[in-house]
Amino acid sequence: MNPDPLSKSHILKLLLSLGLNYLRWTQLTPMFMMWGAALAMLLALTFVNFQEQTFSTLENFLPWLMQLPIVGDRITPFLTDEGSEMHMNSGDFKSFVLRAWSITSLAFMLASMAFSALFGPFKPWTLKRKFLFVLLGIVVLLTGFIFNYFAGTENFYSDASAWVFNFSMISLLVFIVSVYCLSVSHFLRFLNDALMSGSEGSGKWQVGIK
Repeated sequence: MNPDPLSKSHILKLLLSLGLNYLRWTQLTPMFMMWGAALAMLLALTFVNFQEQTFSTLENFLPWLMQLPIVGDRITPFLTDEGSEMHMNSGDFKSFVLRAWSITSLAFMLASMAFSALFGPFKPWTLKRKFLFVLLGIVVLLTGFIFNYFAGTENFYSDASAWVFNFSMISLLVFIVSVYCLSVSHFLRFLNDALMSGSEGSGKWQVGIK
């Protein structure tokens, strides 16, 4: 017998499910941020090694970026004297990080819910499959770092072994953070599935990373 969708217990379950879903995304967001930082580092190295090929692209892209209302307003003070007197203490920085973390997690959750509503709920991957996918990404990331080193050794001041070690440590850190985030997320999804099992329409709330 399906539960009454207006019953207090069912509404409470939905609220708890949304809370667990949001908590899952707060755990997944650091993984995405770590990957974003690692890829940004890889792109920066690629830019240094292939400056001539990318300068013309940046010259065309930056004016367009500055015209965007939100982005332009944020970047302009840092590129002019307007940002010369801007200061941020440790408390402000911590507050900014926590606010950005919570807002980004909420944005990811809402995006996943919208995607699930349009195309149906995800079919969850096994934890082993997630780890293998991350491991493949780490291999590609590390290969990209090493390729950039040997493509422009004149831009690096140290032995090859030292840089390979640094790149390996960066990749290992990304892998460890990813494994932790995916493990916690997988456990929270298990709790969410157990909570919503047998509830009508619960599938549309089981959204998020595969």
